[in-house]
Amino acid sequence: MKLFIHKYCHITNSSLSINGKLLYQNTEELASNDFLTTIYREEKVAYPKFFKMDNLSKTGFLAAEMLFKETSIYGEQPKLKTGMFISNKSASLDTDEAYQKTLGEEYFPSPAVFVYTLPNILMGEIAIKHKLFGENTFFVSELFDYDSIYDYVCETFSETNMENALVGWIDYYHNDCAAFLMLVERENKENWIEFNTKEIVKL
Repeated sequence: MKLFIHKYCHITNSSLSINGKLLYQNTEELASNDFLTTIYREEKVAYPKFFKMDNLSKTGFLAAEMLFKETSIYGEQPKLKTGMFISNKSASLDTDEAYQKTLGEEYFPSPAVFVYTLPNILMGEIAIKHKLFGENTFFVSELFDYDSIYDYVCETFSETNMENALVGWIDYYHNDCAAFLMLVERENKENWIEFNTKEIVKL
């Protein structure tokens, strides 16, 4: 079956772009987490819980927010047919190390940090904000295994009534931020890109 890429987003330490168009550039050379917060404020997103998230979740949250803007997915209605298939290399290691430091000699761990010691929590934050109830899976691999992701996404679309999905790579470790997220749809419209491994590699 054919699927199509509606929009795609890149986030790095230095920039954020949608469909290849640069929207934000880190000209002040801020730390990655400060750059993410700057984008959040500039976009005027009214979601205070953002400031409690770990950096991995902030990265995924912003990528999803930017992709969903000006689409039918953005809004308060529950989305039963929107899925998420995301992968990364570091899992939640950035937060795991922060949590380890809170243990200390007297063993007083931080429950606020512990909440984020699983990588799929970032999908939970996206799902809560946008009321997504579709299929979801988080993969951890050394590199973005686009062949496996492509096969898995296509199979899930073919075996379910899923209409669209967030698909891609979101990683954050030691102030190094890297995200590539696509909004994949069952339908096709003008100028949308066919979802296949060749196009994923190109993007």
